Amino acid sequence: MQVPYEILQKDLEVFKQKALDLGASMAEIIPAQLVEIDERVRLKCFIPLCPFYDKNPYCPPRAPQPEFMRAALSRYSWAILFALDVVPVEEFADRSVQLKMGVQWTKKSIEIAGKVETLAFANGYYLAMGLCQFNCLKALCNQKDCLVLEGDSCPFPLMARPSMEGVGIDVFRLVTKVGWDIYPIYKSIDPKAVPRALAVGIVFIY
Repeated sequence: MQVPYEILQKDLEVFKQKALDLGASMAEIIPAQLVEIDERVRLKCFIPLCPFYDKNPYCPPRAPQPEFMRAALSRYSWAILFALDVVPVEEFADRSVQLKMGVQWTKKSIEIAGKVETLAFANGYYLAMGLCQFNCLKALCNQKDCLVLEGDSCPFPLMARPSMEGVGIDVFRLVTKVGWDIYPIYKSIDPKAVPRALAVGIVFIY
């Protein structure tokens, strides 16, 4: 499918506005080439070991491999990057509340990614693909074992999707490239020392 540049840019503006209308704090149209796949990002899922490692089809090591994602994403030219400002910051930065409240922010990022993807698909961009943050097992099913890995059907087949990090996208580098502030959040950090927390998602359009 070849789309004239002027029409493409108008459509991208519509998809960007859709992300904002759905609740994103910020959204940008970006060249897909800004997105970098780095094997070290996936390595961080294993060292130190994430509790969701190998627990669902969209987390490493089952998620699409970096070389596959690098090749696939190279076929895209444009994407919509969006982010949610997590307020209060403690809902990401304080471990005593993050595991419960952080799920709501993941659900929101999944919703935005999915609905922007659907809108793009409905407008002829049939290869549009959205990625979110965190993982679907905790955010959607909220159960210990993934039904798919047990041989059953996924209860959320149109919503479940990999995280950006799970497929090797360097989210920190990408966010700084577009000029947004992002800060490291880790288990022992003082939540008061975190100026901003973001839930980030992306939809590759064309």
